[in-house]
Amino acid sequence: MTQAETRAELRFHNAAIRGIVTSVGEQCVRFVDEGPKLGLSEAEIARLQRALGLNQRHIVKDGQTTVDLCEASARKLLKGCDVAAASVQALILVTQSPDYSAPSSAIELQHRLGLPVTSMAFDMRLGCSGFVYGLSVAFSLIESGLERVIVCVGDAASRFVDPTDHAIAPIMGDAGAAILVERTPSESCFQLYSDGSGQRALIIPHSGLRTTAEDEGLSATMQMDGAAVFNFTLQRVPDMITSMLSYADVTVDELDYVILHQPNKYILKNLQKRMKVSDDKMPIATQSVYGNQNSASIPGTISGFLSEPFTSRKLKSMFAGFGIGLSWASCVVETGQIYAPPSFIGLGD
Repeated sequence: MTQAETRAELRFHNAAIRGIVTSVGEQCVRFVDEGPKLGLSEAEIARLQRALGLNQRHIVKDGQTTVDLCEASARKLLKGCDVAAASVQALILVTQSPDYSAPSSAIELQHRLGLPVTSMAFDMRLGCSGFVYGLSVAFSLIESGLERVIVCVGDAASRFVDPTDHAIAPIMGDAGAAILVERTPSESCFQLYSDGSGQRALIIPHSGLRTTAEDEGLSATMQMDGAAVFNFTLQRVPDMITSMLSYADVTVDELDYVILHQPNKYILKNLQKRMKVSDDKMPIATQSVYGNQNSASIPGTISGFLSEPFTSRKLKSMFAGFGIGLSWASCVVETGQIYAPPSFIGLGD
């Protein structure tokens, strides 16, 4: 970064996470069953299982959406935290798969959950970095005067990939998480980045108003340049982690957990090696059990694998998301004994 450049850096003193809940799609798809339908041989299936950690994923049933998953998570969150819907002042929905292009699906969720008409609600169209981005906005609203905000994050990614595409389809899982943020003394800091020059690395063509010559012959399903995504990740994420540690004035040893977006085992193992983070601090199994949960993968990792420590003790953690956009973001936050039950399946309690 040159002397003339600045960073999108945020520091907060009065906002904290009180609860995290994640629901996942109720259909469990095993890679060994899916592989032959994608034209993969037994040897190819075994190789991808070893390299990428492909094992199983959870996806929604036909007709179910991200909003349905987020509603289930938010209802459980409100009940578990013993919080009345009428006391929530804002709802943020971070997703790339809203129910409609318009109106905002966050406003639909506000109505479903019984939040008051005096609350604010809006969508954020972000993917893999979306949890950290959404959390930064919620913390900003709390610092600006609100008392209680719900952030919902997630995607029904299986709905926007070609089910016959063996490079993308077996990776994607569906999940919706809800996070309660409240006004309370707590220290946290964020760094956020974006680079639109790399938008073609992960893109859904024919999904908005623009059609370009590059989109000719492509369907309205996600297209991925795997090499570009991998190179972006290894180029940007380690530097971001180093910068975040410096900004937060903390070392990896002083962190309880480093929880990254969970694209696949191969990427995470490469990042772990470069960042020199121990296995006990950096979980990497989410994609193998639930699939790539996109914006919900960080809360999904907490719900899926770290429920007990987040529920039972005070922690200092780094969260880092990276991917489609291209966009990447990280934060260091303190949590107390929050409400963080294990991930649950389906659309209800």
